[in-house]
Parts: sequence; C-alpha cells; structure tokens
Amino acid sequence: MTDQLAAEPAHRPGSGPWDAQEREFDYRVDEITGTVPASLRGVLYRIGPGRLQIGGHRLGHIFDGDGMVSRFEIGPEGVGFRNRYVRTRHFAKASSRWIGRGIGTQRPGGFLANAFRLPANVSNTNVVAHAGGLFSLWEGGRPYRLDPESLATIGREDFDGTLRLMGAFSAHPKVDPASGEMFNFGIEIFPRPMLRTYRRDRTGAMTRLGTVPLTRPAFCHDFALTEHYLVFLVDPIVVGRPVAAALGLDSLDHCLTFDEKLGTRVALVPRDGGATRILETDALFHFHATNAFEDGDDVVVEVVAHDAATAWSQWNEAVRDCENDPGAAFGGRIERIRIGRRRVSRERIADTPCEFPQLDHRYETRAHPVTYAAAASAPGGDPDSITAVDHTTGRQDVFTVEAGNTVCEAIFAADPERDRGGWLMSVEHVAAQARSRLLILDTDRLADGPVATAELANHIPMGFHGTFVPSMSW
Repeated sequence: MTDQLAAEPAHRPGSGPWDAQEREFDYRVDEITGTVPASLRGVLYRIGPGRLQIGGHRLGHIFDGDGMVSRFEIGPEGVGFRNRYVRTRHFAKASSRWIGRGIGTQRPGGFLANAFRLPANVSNTNVVAHAGGLFSLWEGGRPYRLDPESLATIGREDFDGTLRLMGAFSAHPKVDPASGEMFNFGIEIFPRPMLRTYRRDRTGAMTRLGTVPLTRPAFCHDFALTEHYLVFLVDPIVVGRPVAAALGLDSLDHCLTFDEKLGTRVALVPRDGGATRILETDALFHFHATNAFEDGDDVVVEVVAHDAATAWSQWNEAVRDCENDPGAAFGGRIERIRIGRRRVSRERIADTPCEFPQLDHRYETRAHPVTYAAAASAPGGDPDSITAVDHTTGRQDVFTVEAGNTVCEAIFAADPERDRGGWLMSVEHVAAQARSRLLILDTDRLADGPVATAELANHIPMGFHGTFVPSMSW
C-alpha cells in the first residue's frame, strides 16, 4: 500500500479530521514546541479508521473503516512517529471491485450479496498492551496481534483457543493495576444471546468466567471493573428488525433500535466465580464507562450518559456522517450510577458535553479523584476541548484548541514522581494546514495548554481509542 501511494501528498490544505490517510510513515518529528517532560517516556498507540472510502465507494458508517494504528515513541531524543494499517482479511481483499459488509455498509449487489453475512472485522476500535503483547481490537471478532515496534500484523489471536466461533472480544478490556489481570467480554448470539466474560492473567493465560444472559441480542460496548466484580450496564440497543438484518435487506445499523421500554439490565459478574447478580432499571443510553468501585455494599460505576429519549437517532446519524457533523456524538454528560442491593440510582456529575472518559489508571477499581474527557465547548459542537473534573473539589478545568481545530480522546500517562496526576496526550487536527499534532498536557495545569507539541508532517484521521505503554513495561 505504501509503495502504491507514495506519490500522494502527505497532507492537503483544507482537508477534514476524518479524511483518509492512505500512506504509511516512519520518521523522527522535527518540529517540537515546548519541552517533552523528562518523566514521560514510553509509547503512545492510537487507532481508528484510516479510510472511509474504498475504490470510490463511500463506506456507510465510521465503524466500517480499515483500522490504522499510529505509534508515538516518546524518549530523550524527542518523538518518533509511525503508522500502519492492520492487515486484516478485509484490508487484504478490499479494492475498487470488492468491499465487505459492515455495520452500516452494504456490499454492492443487493440483498443476495449481503444475506447471512456478518460484518467484516476491520480491527479499528482500540489497541491494548498486556502480558508483553500488543493487540488491535474490534468488538465483533477476534483481536489481531501486532508487533509493538514495527506495527506489523502478526495474525488473528484466539488466546490458545479460548475465543471460539465468532471470537467476539470487546474493544474495552480492563486491567487491574494491583494484580496485572486483564478482564474482558464478548457478545454471543448463538445458541442464545449472552455476554461471555474472560480473565487473562499477567502471564497471558486466559480463562472463561461467568455469563450475562440477555433476553434478545443487544449492543454492549464497554463495562467497568471493581475489586470483586465485572460491572455491566446493558442498554436497550437491540436488533429491532432481525429478519431484514439477516437477509441483507438493510444495513445492520439501520436494523438496530433503542427500545426505551425494555430498560437497562445491570449485571455484576464475580471476578472469582459465583452467580451473576442482575437488576433491571430505567433505560440508560451510554457507550463508555470511566471506572467503577465498591462503596460499602454498593457498587458505583461512572459513565458518559446520553439523553435516552433522543440521543440514539442523533448519535447514529452523527457517526454515519462524521465528516460533516460529528458533534452529536460528543453530547454525553458524566454520571455516576449507584447499584444497591435492590435499587439503582443516578447522579449527574458534570454538565459539559463530552465523550471518551479517562482516568489515572492507578485508581482503576477504586474511587478515582479526577475524570478526563474530550469535550465540546459548545452544545452540539465538534470536540475541541479536553476537560478535567475533580471529584473532591468539584473544580472543572478545560483546555480548548484554536477555533476550527478538533481533538480526540486524551490518553493518560502517570507521572511516577506524583502520587496522582501526570500527562494527557491527544492528537489535534489543525484544520488550516490539514496536519496533525501531538499535544502533551500537564493534568495539574490543564488550562495552561500543552507543555509540548509535536507537529507531524502529515495528518492522521481522528480515530477512536488508544493506550500508553511506559518504557519499563516492555
């Protein structure tokens, strides 16, 4: 791919934050403003759809683009940048004559070309490091193992046969900082709908845990982890038109519906065995959880909640047309859900429209002091800010980029010299130049802006999620 498109310009003035980047790069960043902190050493990995068109065909949904990983190596010599597409089966086959069925993309050829076809695994949603391995994730299928240095695709991963059939493995695993264990889940449809949970120990050995039964196939994107439980909030995003989806009569996202009357299923799966505890509560609409912790007999989980009455249709249209209007996808608010023995209650924490919550991961499974998120400075606007909400003082700090620019999820990196706090790293799209820059911000002085920026020679699409791996972790 790199050789075929080497003549393409690295960036085009005036292009948008989701424009494709067909080229693959590997270089040392020359333009650095400010000073890269001496205590920030390691690699930032980010992933998202590298292209939303194939052979002139506009893909029908942002979730259908081929996954592209970006690697920022931060060291004494500065910042190095590398990007590579994940060599999935879909990537290998996609051409001007063929595209796979996706979440919102139908294959050319009508229903006969789409009937009984599952979405192609484009491995574009998250990239995680655990037990010496690096994996790109897409929640409908198996992970892909990548080389941490070169980003070369090693192959699909089933963790010694633990992932079976479709091998669904959520894009949001959680790691307990105390034990080093990674927990995750996958959606299973056959022979009956359920969430199946997994534990992978610090050596890489993975086992199956309990399940969460579902009354019908539902979409569940994320979960949270406490000292004793995996915590699930399964919202009523269900397949409302299963026949049309199966027969290929319509795209899968058009067959999903938010059925508020079904409510949200709350499930606590014990980490070390035992029966799953299930409660039902009023319908919640969310995608991402920040964290969870136990407070006496209660479990508290923090999420970014959207308006259950209207947000599904607005959100779905926004992600289908992300190049023109992504703002609705960032209209959630930080809330805390308290799960008691018999009842569930909700509390709004902040009113700033936001998404992609983050925390100091040293506090995973415990009450965390601060929540960080990508935010919109205006309701319905594009993500142009990074916000921090202090849960002790109630203080909220915000950094906003230049008008017309956008930011993505801010990844946290702990400062080993501080008990709490550290650095946030986000990628800013500079609209006027159609380039991207890496922002490094101090969590204690967020409103002051970046302590360092690394100006890329090219742009990279905004992307979804990522992770930071400190130098000593490998």
